[in-house]
Amino acid sequence: MGQSWFRLAREDEAMAMSQTLKLDSIVQRDTDVLAAEADQDLVMVSIANGAYYGVSDVAREIWEAIEHPKKVSDLINDLTASYNVDRALCEEQTLSFLKSLLAERLLQVRDGPSS
Repeated sequence: MGQSWFRLAREDEAMAMSQTLKLDSIVQRDTDVLAAEADQDLVMVSIANGAYYGVSDVAREIWEAIEHPKKVSDLINDLTASYNVDRALCEEQTLSFLKSLLAERLLQVRDGPSS
């Protein structure tokens, strides 16, 4: 019984990792993650993972922005405008952060509409 649970957990992890993030992907934070303010930071608890995380500054702003489904390119546009940062750098760092959230199963991703 323990082996089948382990295999299922590994399959779920592999499925999450196989999802790719693209600029037209729609992202939303996992609704099962609880979050609370702690000074300037945001502390998040994933019941499913049994882990907690802390974010601040831009990472916190991204987390708050993806409360509802949001297209990755729109998120990057908003951040670029807010912080007057190079778009390529913003894109690279935002995708990196979103991939980290995905790897921790804190992010839901779906493909955006086809053009």
